[in-house]
Amino acid sequence: MAEHGRFLAWLPVFMGAGVLRYFAAEKPAVPWLGPAMVAAALVAVMASRLWLAPRAVALAGLAAAIGFASAALRTERMAAMPDLPRHAAMISGIIRAVEPLPAGRRLVLDDVRIDDAAALSRRIRIRVRGTDRQALLPGERVSMKVLVRPPFAPTYPGGWDLRRDEFYAGLAGGGFALSAVTRESLPEAQGLSERWQVLRETIAGRILAVLPGTTGAVAATLLTGIATAIPPDDRAAFATAGLAHILAVAGLHIGIVMSTVFAASRAALALSRHTALRWPIKEIAAVIAIAAGGGYMALTGMHLPIIRSFAMASLVTVGLVLGRRALSLRGLGLAATLLMLTQPEAVADVSFQMSFAAVLVLIAGYEAIRQRPIVLLARGAGFLRWLRRDLLLVATTSLLAAAATAPFVAYHFGQVQPYSVMANLLAVPLTAFWVLPWGLAALALMPLGLAFLALVPMGWGCALLIGIARLISRLPAATLAVPPETRLALALAAFGLIWLCLWQSRLRLLGLVPLVIGACVLPCLVTVPDLLVSPDLRIIAFRTPGAIYLLQAGKDDFTLGEWHRFFGARTLRSFPAQGSSPDGKVVCSPDGCLLHGASTALLWRAEAPPENCRGFAVLVTTDFLDGLSGPACAEMPVIDRSTVRRVDAVSVRLTPKGAVLAEDRPLRGDWPWLPSPWRPENGSDEHW
Repeated sequence: MAEHGRFLAWLPVFMGAGVLRYFAAEKPAVPWLGPAMVAAALVAVMASRLWLAPRAVALAGLAAAIGFASAALRTERMAAMPDLPRHAAMISGIIRAVEPLPAGRRLVLDDVRIDDAAALSRRIRIRVRGTDRQALLPGERVSMKVLVRPPFAPTYPGGWDLRRDEFYAGLAGGGFALSAVTRESLPEAQGLSERWQVLRETIAGRILAVLPGTTGAVAATLLTGIATAIPPDDRAAFATAGLAHILAVAGLHIGIVMSTVFAASRAALALSRHTALRWPIKEIAAVIAIAAGGGYMALTGMHLPIIRSFAMASLVTVGLVLGRRALSLRGLGLAATLLMLTQPEAVADVSFQMSFAAVLVLIAGYEAIRQRPIVLLARGAGFLRWLRRDLLLVATTSLLAAAATAPFVAYHFGQVQPYSVMANLLAVPLTAFWVLPWGLAALALMPLGLAFLALVPMGWGCALLIGIARLISRLPAATLAVPPETRLALALAAFGLIWLCLWQSRLRLLGLVPLVIGACVLPCLVTVPDLLVSPDLRIIAFRTPGAIYLLQAGKDDFTLGEWHRFFGARTLRSFPAQGSSPDGKVVCSPDGCLLHGASTALLWRAEAPPENCRGFAVLVTTDFLDGLSGPACAEMPVIDRSTVRRVDAVSVRLTPKGAVLAEDRPLRGDWPWLPSPWRPENGSDEHW
């Protein structure tokens, strides 16, 4: 039977469904529900062990219950988010990391005390003043005057929630220093994690000393995982070119490192005739490669993608030694299961989704290729045949990975990169055969003070990588905006992709139906809002057929970047101070602006409320607006400062029948990373 043994590969899928079911609720489940579900599922498995179909259903239920319980336990164990002051305060804490930025540094502080209050149970990130260049080391206790803030709220209803990410990362928020850092005490006896962090930062510093600028920042990222020094424009160029994965140290990098070390170790051991004939050099090289991969994983920060990739690469290496194909669906399922048991919140993260989707499609794709051999991919003698096969394999891998991740890129980023295959054909071989091998040599030479001998040629390769990213990103239509997807569309596309890859018979073709509906049909049915109001009301955007018009009160690159992607990278223009926009959709006067869509919105700028609201579908103002009493004003929805403090970001869709509002905060439910909704008390503004 073609599907024999494939059911086990579905169990991690059901486990992931259990995790997502937990987070789909309006609030956390009661603590006892997860263990109760697992116990009930275990009873069902034991009761159905003699019947095949009922046992399969019970096992699927058990996997889902374990995923649900894992997410519940993880959430229950996290410390509560503290209330941070909304004014300048004195802060003290122990430095856990010093992160280089394109301009300046950022400290990660632990054991944080604000204005002599009790220590927080979470860490805070503080950006140091650019003029403060004193040496700062992990383990030191420092103090400074800062302005702190909680994590940013989503910039539009249903958007990316940074608060959730920082909740599970153990962070309370961030801010910037208003004074120079005062060093209160020298580093105490450092633990292993502090000493290792010092080592990472020292290596990054030495790299940046030899290779300044973006070249050094990219080299430091590839060798230490510290990516904060890369300028935003160059990071955006890598993303636009489809090369963001080059800067996100994960599967590609760990595979290159371990395969390079494996090949080099085996070749070195084979140089001795005695060693080659009497020692198990293949097994020794595998052990050295796994050790090198583990060291690289630790050096680059032990984050989720690198841990997942190291587990998979180790399985592949062990499989090579045992003469088996370890890169299989079972190995992928095992890695996914372990990660969902330890960090279940990652299931909703773009990194988890894209990396597992890419590996899943690569495994299934190369299974299909092995069943129907392709002549051009066959091994052959001669350099040209080797080069042709290698380039075709890179192109095939890039094409499969791009197709696998396209629905997730479209959902999370609102765009696709049509030149990504071409960019990867240039960048991946360069990284694999030049950049990272020289980087490994630099790490080996660093204790001898000779790292520059390898860093200089590594820098040539990094500069070429940067040039490729910049060139591809400037090509016409380097990114194509796609309609925003809903969670239902993404779920259907993901389910279709999984179905297509896990089955082997023609039954797999049924997966094309939900895949096409989720990735192609449902996004076309989404209506993009006409008006967006940021959660702090500092930016208001109005969408017209030709451009996006902005009213800004200050600079907010984060919100603008999110909105630029959300609106499909349309031209950004400012609201006219007075008069009409070129397309006539925005008409402004000193009192306010008329925004013409299917109906008309009124953006009010005057202090006194409008006297007549007839003909307007919605009123937006950047101040508090109470006591509307003009004709038709009582029935008209109003978005003012009190609105966004209560519901965060707001979107408006203008229809011929009026305005349809969507508010972010009510969509989120009641989770521990969300602040309590703001409520005015006696008209006071002191709670903001």
